[in-house]
Amino acid sequence: MMITGELEKNKIIVTKSKDIGRLYNKSHIGEILSANILELNLIESVFLLDERKIKIFHKKKEVDFEGLVKIASKDFKDFEIKYLVFKDLRKRGQIVKLCKKEESFDFYKFQTEEGNEGKFFVCVFSERDLFDIEKTRSLLENISENCQLWFAIVDDEGDITYYSVSFADLKGKNKSKNFKEIKGVFLEERVLVFDEKKSEDLFKKEFFGKPFGPALQLSFVEVLYLLEKNYISLKDINGKKLSKDKFLKIAKKAQPDIISKLKVFKDLKEKGLIVKTGFKFGTHFRVYTSHPDKIHAEYLVHILKKDSATVWAEFSRAVRLAHSVNKEIVFARVFNNNIEYINFGRLRP
Repeated sequence: MMITGELEKNKIIVTKSKDIGRLYNKSHIGEILSANILELNLIESVFLLDERKIKIFHKKKEVDFEGLVKIASKDFKDFEIKYLVFKDLRKRGQIVKLCKKEESFDFYKFQTEEGNEGKFFVCVFSERDLFDIEKTRSLLENISENCQLWFAIVDDEGDITYYSVSFADLKGKNKSKNFKEIKGVFLEERVLVFDEKKSEDLFKKEFFGKPFGPALQLSFVEVLYLLEKNYISLKDINGKKLSKDKFLKIAKKAQPDIISKLKVFKDLKEKGLIVKTGFKFGTHFRVYTSHPDKIHAEYLVHILKKDSATVWAEFSRAVRLAHSVNKEIVFARVFNNNIEYINFGRLRP
């Protein structure tokens, strides 16, 4: 027999004991208010109506699918995309329930047993929304250690892409080496080291630079790092000495984001990682946990400012590209001297 419910103030009330048992005990849908009252929210009710598992009445008049969707759309912000995600996860066998409106998340996994194993929270976005690194960080801080955060992005055709989101703890096996001071010559876009022995030392021990004939070419961020360590001194092409401050001004003019790049570069080096440009992958850095002769880069690291936001399409390209080359994409959030790393992975619920 068809389950029936009554629409009351944007909720559907089910009172038959048999119906309550089928919905709540079997499918974990609804919220028990008393022994003989089950309350369904509008997303659950639209889902049940869509599945032809319920008939809903209001003042003895049956409410059809169109009518209930219109009511739900007035009550829920972004109802249509939230509904699509709820339906998709339910059809995949995930028991998700709606979070309270004052909470930061949209859905959570209903726990049929005690404990947090496998528990997750879901945030739903439209492809036209902006990816906000600050909001993402805040969401991660609001979940317990044993829980997961999922993002569900709904595109204009209603297809859904899922991502797992977590703080990344990047660690490498490379130990920093000490180097004797080298002499570098500044050209227009890079610095060359002509001492072959010292060039070989830099390249083989910590993979600094790239061979330039018998010389070694260094990027601006590598040179600034080596300057801070007092491992290099600079002259221009005419033999005039370049101070750290002078070179920093040159680097800032050529690369306005060089300060944030240097902060992240230093932090990654301190974590025992080898850091190289990620330009060919559309990111700031590619990162190795061991020497590049032994392994491929495991991570792509892209730097975001505290208040930066980008469209989801750009974000999606970055994640898909990383996965296509068997790497993980990590976004580095830089705020003053604080750096946090947030990892995104494609997810199949």
